[in-house]
Amino acid sequence: MADNRLKIRKIIKKALFGLLLLVIMVPILFPLYFVFISSFKNMAQVYIMPPKLIGFQPIFDNYIYIFKTQNYGTYMINSTIVAAASTALSLLFGVPAAYVIARYKMTKASTGILVARLLPNISILLPYYFIFSRLHMIDTYGVLIISHMVLSMPLIVWIMTGFFSDIPLELEEAAIVDGCTRQKCFTSVILPVCTPGLVTCSTLSFLGSWNNFQFAMILSGEKTRTLPVSLQYFVSGADIRWGRMMAATIVVIVPTIILTMILQKYIVQGMTAGAVKG
Repeated sequence: MADNRLKIRKIIKKALFGLLLLVIMVPILFPLYFVFISSFKNMAQVYIMPPKLIGFQPIFDNYIYIFKTQNYGTYMINSTIVAAASTALSLLFGVPAAYVIARYKMTKASTGILVARLLPNISILLPYYFIFSRLHMIDTYGVLIISHMVLSMPLIVWIMTGFFSDIPLELEEAAIVDGCTRQKCFTSVILPVCTPGLVTCSTLSFLGSWNNFQFAMILSGEKTRTLPVSLQYFVSGADIRWGRMMAATIVVIVPTIILTMILQKYIVQGMTAGAVKG
């Protein structure tokens, strides 16, 4: 009798958990589903009310249009170059900075970097535009990479400082006793231990750059236009090309979803071990 009650309680708990999960996930996944199916509709199908969620004839005209006439292949290359380069450079400078802050207990520097990240983007965007326009760097990869580094480096320093603080100093001392130099110890001993943090920082930095609209809209041009900026060109004074915009939106978000799903385990480890403990 007691066993039956226990089984019933477990079933009820699982059912309640499933219901709670459904309530949480539906508001998140339904908009993505709606965008996805709308990208395969023509203008007439998009405006049907109530909208057809299933049972319509999908078309690929919107995807063909954006890649053939809107240079979306070029926009994807631009976004990839800017995101990859800004992520690599942010790690190159941010990870050693986080190590120094953690080892020398520079809490004021860590707090200052985090506060700098909390500043509104517009507060640094306008000075950036003024400076780089004088240097004739607008519509270049360099200005986008530098501006995106400003956004990602504080996050990298913040997360990696937590990781480095959790590594026992004795581990470094043992490596140095075995003949490692300080630089060799850092690259061969410390960094491999912090792999989840590095993957987390790389992923968040890449996604932040990939999805950045504000900086790219002001500092880019025809040659370096990125994917998020291109979405605005489906809106005109006459109408909004919803089908084409939805197709372009899918092109923007699918790589981020795939990357996040592949690296999900590392991201969770990195956020819990680095951000929470740090």
